Amino acid sequence: MVNSKIKEILALKKAVFFDMDGVLYDSMGHHAEAWSNAFRHFGIDFPQEMVYQNEGRTSQSTINLVYQQNEKRDATEVEIDQIYSKKTELIEFFPDAIPFEGAIELMGMLKKQGIDIWVVTGSSQDKYLDALIQDFGEFILADQVVSGKDVKHGKPHPEPYLIALNKSGWKPAEVVVIENAPLGVQAAKAAGIFTIAINTGILADSVLWESGADLVIKNYNEFIL
Repeated sequence: MVNSKIKEILALKKAVFFDMDGVLYDSMGHHAEAWSNAFRHFGIDFPQEMVYQNEGRTSQSTINLVYQQNEKRDATEVEIDQIYSKKTELIEFFPDAIPFEGAIELMGMLKKQGIDIWVVTGSSQDKYLDALIQDFGEFILADQVVSGKDVKHGKPHPEPYLIALNKSGWKPAEVVVIENAPLGVQAAKAAGIFTIAINTGILADSVLWESGADLVIKNYNEFIL
């Protein structure tokens, strides 16, 4: 059974690094729609499936990627500011994201086992980072969060997870990452960390396996020990 495998894995680990959107929060649908509509506002096509495939990038990297694919050039600073501002404006119209069922319960279980908990997210939006501390403040402090504000290179570059390793003091072999996105899986694996992919989005499981996930699960029920 999957949960017996997870039990064996966690018994050997000292820390769990969670991604945020699509892992702790059912928020990726909001982000996908906001990104897609922000680009459409400026006459550029960025389908929601592509948002899921590129989840974890910094905002600048995402916008540059889309411009490279559609305009064969990097976006200008003005274009980056315009599109990111539009995305931020649109995301405010969505209701507050709520934690996935089972996420808080899992953190409680990890805390009882003495396992250290960190969050490593590409998000840099205060709305979501503030909510993270409000909802999960029993388990994490603000300095246990690595966000898009802290990195130069977003996922799939390993920098976000390398920063978390450095700040936490844990070695890669002592950590499990829980991710939902292909680029996040790639980033964690590039940092040398065992990675469980929880597929809460619209991509096929095969995409996460091909990205290097060590284990792919469907929901938090599979963490019940």
